[in-house]
Amino acid sequence: MNGYHSMICPPVKVKASAPAFTLIELLVVIAIIAILAAVLMPVLSAAQKRAQQSACINNQKQLAIGMNIYINDNNSTFPGIASRIYGCQVPDWIYWRTNTSLYPPFTQSPILVAVPGMQKPGLRCPMDISDVDRDNANYGDGYGPYLFSYSLNGYALDENNNNQGMSTVVDSSSGTPVAYPFKEGQVRNPAGKIELAEEPGSLAPDDDPDGSAVINDGRWVPNQNPTTIRHGGKADVAFADGHVQAVTPDFSIDPNNTMASY
Repeated sequence: MNGYHSMICPPVKVKASAPAFTLIELLVVIAIIAILAAVLMPVLSAAQKRAQQSACINNQKQLAIGMNIYINDNNSTFPGIASRIYGCQVPDWIYWRTNTSLYPPFTQSPILVAVPGMQKPGLRCPMDISDVDRDNANYGDGYGPYLFSYSLNGYALDENNNNQGMSTVVDSSSGTPVAYPFKEGQVRNPAGKIELAEEPGSLAPDDDPDGSAVINDGRWVPNQNPTTIRHGGKADVAFADGHVQAVTPDFSIDPNNTMASY
């Protein structure tokens, strides 16, 4: 053909497009993802709560160590009760009052000083996240709210001014401070007596067992102040021998578990 070879172009292969998802298939995928999320969320939430409780337990273990160091360095005497009723006293285990122009900051508290490096997070449970009910309480004494989670067992003085423990009391009501020390040797069965308690930080039903009151100072009165239920219906408490465990509200109001002389 006029001396030229004919040139024939090969046929072009057109790649077939992948079939699109149908609406039914898309809905099935979404449903599977939703089911997986529903299964995983409670597991992840439970794991987070366990981690938070572990941090809370570690907080109390550190505080128990600090308490033990303080007692050993102070003639086997427990630190002060740190209550609103008895006012701010030098031996108090925690300086909690928020007006630092009048009162020492919490960082100077005897127990924190005894354990170098412990800071504010060591005084608060990671699950204790709301200050609303603390802020709404009208205490009227100018001290401010108690911004921590833990308090020291403090039955204080009976009608005969005998210190029932488990903290030293300095009474300034007469105008002259009078100290009523509480000694380590007065605790019977230290492994069975609660030393540090975890009280409710809010009135929420998953925090406060009866919705009556939130923690308001560094003193825990076992027969008056409930322990929290934020850890699966239990509170973390440190015992006088230094070990920490979770207990129910019923356990914490039993005098056999709280009164040092029992």
